[in-house]
Amino acid sequence: MKALGMMSGTSVDGSVSAAIIETDGDDVVSRISTHEYRYEDETGRRPIHHLTKAAEVAYRKANGDHARAGECFSEALTTYLSETVGMTGAALDAARRELCAEFSANKSSVNLSDVIQRSTDVHIAAAKIALKESGIPASEISYIGYHGQTLYHDPLFNRVTVQVGEPQRLADELGIPVVFDFRSNDVALGGQGAPLAPVYHRALVRSAGIQSAAILNLGGTANVTVVSAASENMLGFDTGPANGLIDRYVKEKAGLALDRDSHLATKGVVSESAVDALVARSIILKDGRNYLDIAPPKSLDIRDYVYAVPEFASLGVEGGCATLNAFTAECVALGTKWITQSGFKIPTQWIMCGGGAYSPHLKAQLIERLNRRIPNGVTLISADSVGWSAQGMEAELFAYLAVRSVKNLPITFPGTTGVSRPATGGRLFTPKIPLF
Repeated sequence: MKALGMMSGTSVDGSVSAAIIETDGDDVVSRISTHEYRYEDETGRRPIHHLTKAAEVAYRKANGDHARAGECFSEALTTYLSETVGMTGAALDAARRELCAEFSANKSSVNLSDVIQRSTDVHIAAAKIALKESGIPASEISYIGYHGQTLYHDPLFNRVTVQVGEPQRLADELGIPVVFDFRSNDVALGGQGAPLAPVYHRALVRSAGIQSAAILNLGGTANVTVVSAASENMLGFDTGPANGLIDRYVKEKAGLALDRDSHLATKGVVSESAVDALVARSIILKDGRNYLDIAPPKSLDIRDYVYAVPEFASLGVEGGCATLNAFTAECVALGTKWITQSGFKIPTQWIMCGGGAYSPHLKAQLIERLNRRIPNGVTLISADSVGWSAQGMEAELFAYLAVRSVKNLPITFPGTTGVSRPATGGRLFTPKIPLF
């Protein structure tokens, strides 16, 4: 059946990825089209980005509780803007009013419900664009896989993961059944709720006739999947930061949304002492443990990692970007020990997807640091080069998971999230039929 999937990453980069595939929800996957819907100019004031990031702060303050997050959103917005724009007093108040007015039709204030509604709006628009550009009528789409916007993820300490959106409104607007809420059942059964991609990676590997591979997703957070065509077993875990940390850094230091094509990083010099300091102190969990020292299953929230270590603070923007790419690559390389300790052979073929796949400096750092630790070396290629979509893979994933969900097939597994048993997930929302 044909399914449409959508994904908006934790970096809130101003676009929604949408993809249409045909699949049986198992080993048959046929990619039809991928689409990028840009809802916000990355060079502008970016009100959706900033209000959504403030919502992350609110949920973090509320430990994932929706009602409490709504109550503290106004305070969280002030806190976030103060830290982001460096203003106080009347200047901060004015900046806040201007941002809210631009976000929501000249309203002087915005609440958490407004943020969730806007997130749903951009996904509705993305789905309509995907259908129009593909030429496929809505009547031919069996299901939409709607991930929603992640605003909080803390399965380890609070047993909660938060993805917001309005799936019923999405279903009603498009006239297509929507599958939503893919992670919470896994968390309820003791899993991390992430990563969700391994089962789709396995289907892609089998469809492509690849014997074994590591699929490295470089989104806001980096995660790796190890799969082989001959085995049902899979391993997947978050290795550390990817685009999320460097995006945050260039926004603060250079006022940019991202370091496109490694423009800044390629001009900088990596500080190995800063990389070592970041490895030692960048990802310290609430209980004092270093995330990098913990065996999988494991996953991260985008706000679990920082670059505020003294050794890093003295670097210029270009050196900082180069060093953060090196840190991301070092975290991936360090994670290879967990592959072998989990009983898997480290694949020689590594396939990159996500926005980081388009970063030449990050790719160079990955090749260098992976080959330091893997005796036979690795081949690192983009998903695009094997006929997949590096940018659209996560959107395809949720189309695939929607079909698995309605067929009551498991989407998470002990080797991917640490769930106690293979677990189903997702809730189905069918369009309401108007009464005349």
